[in-house]
Amino acid sequence: MPQANRSVSTTESDVAGRPSAPGRRGRRPALDADERRRLAALIARMVLVDGREQKEVLQHLKQAEPDLPHLDASTVSRLYRYALDSGIVRVFIDEAAPFQPPRDETLERELVVAYGLQSAIVAEMPPTPDRDGEPMVADDLVQRVLGQVAAVYLDTIFRQNEVIGLSSGRAVFYTCESLFQSHIFDKRNLRGIRVMSLNGSITATPWSVQSPNARVAMDADASASWLARAFADVAQVRLSLPAALATPADVTSSLQHGPGMMISPQLWEQRLRSQPALAPVSDYEVVVPTLALVGVGAAHPDSGHRYITGCSEPHLEPVREHMVRLIEIARAIHKHHLDIGCAVGDICNRLFVTLTAQRTLPERLLAELERCVAEINCRLVSVSFDQLQMIPKVVAVAGGKTKVEAIRSVLEWAKMGWRQPLVHDLVTDSQTASHLIQAKHINRW
Repeated sequence: MPQANRSVSTTESDVAGRPSAPGRRGRRPALDADERRRLAALIARMVLVDGREQKEVLQHLKQAEPDLPHLDASTVSRLYRYALDSGIVRVFIDEAAPFQPPRDETLERELVVAYGLQSAIVAEMPPTPDRDGEPMVADDLVQRVLGQVAAVYLDTIFRQNEVIGLSSGRAVFYTCESLFQSHIFDKRNLRGIRVMSLNGSITATPWSVQSPNARVAMDADASASWLARAFADVAQVRLSLPAALATPADVTSSLQHGPGMMISPQLWEQRLRSQPALAPVSDYEVVVPTLALVGVGAAHPDSGHRYITGCSEPHLEPVREHMVRLIEIARAIHKHHLDIGCAVGDICNRLFVTLTAQRTLPERLLAELERCVAEINCRLVSVSFDQLQMIPKVVAVAGGKTKVEAIRSVLEWAKMGWRQPLVHDLVTDSQTASHLIQAKHINRW
């Protein structure tokens, strides 16, 4: 970039007619208008399109344009703000896009009372009818909105030295993405944050309709990468393991070394017994999460659930036979038992048969369904339901009409045979909350 294209500002001492003091630095050379707009547009593109952080933008500019004068983080920040304020970045208004809805405090209180939750966050959403005959379009918009609402809530409860565990799922992914977007240049100044995955990866591209970023695998490792970038000081542990292994023995072996140790149930129990207080840890020293963000899935045959869309993925090869049979059973249930919207749900990839299915399916069909679920669960690289009960704060973000029975099964933990609650806080939408409260009042189970 030629030096002649830049105008040089005078120092205050020059304006006063006096020479500058020896060794005193003058003001930075100013960029001319065209150069300023070019750099502002370049920075905005790297931030908003490429998803780069301020530090990465600065490093790229120093390498690509070494002649730029006095380039530092504050210059990048000012140019980015200039791009937003001057019209270089333009906003496209889409009435059908997800929005930040108000909260329904009445439904929140009713949910807390009905299910004994510590907190409930309910996004007040209007009915979302299927658009153009595509129910998954409406469902994906619900998941994106829940991610926005959950991000705002989590921002208020994260603390110093938090150990955050994440499950797979669209709502969890959108929550982490929203947290990153809200802290691109304003990192949370919390120290000692650790982010970890709670289950292995499927690497399936889930069904989604919005940004290109949503077209990647929404596994726990991917979500953890987004969340980690929202903090100024963070250590991330990627599990880097497949969702399922060939035998239960292989699962046990994989949890005895490397990053798999981070979700070993035996090591969790040992950690809680011997060292309950948090302390600095090495890469693979086991730490039980202090907070978990999980989704509640529904393996509905016509949904965008990762087990449905990713059934042919290599990471599900060890359980493919059982998954195919599970989907066949789910389709039969959906066809012949219309009062059962969801027969199988999941948390952290681990499956469970919903209470509705347990209490209404014919005995033979229920036994086959439970056998499939058991065969899959014993091969999964994932925390167990007992491990979730060890975490002091578990926040579930889940909603949508296909998930009501799965969510209620999780909230009715005693009837499911679990010793303690699996989740303490629930982030959901107003329609799902209304169905949950209505079902509790009717007391069908």
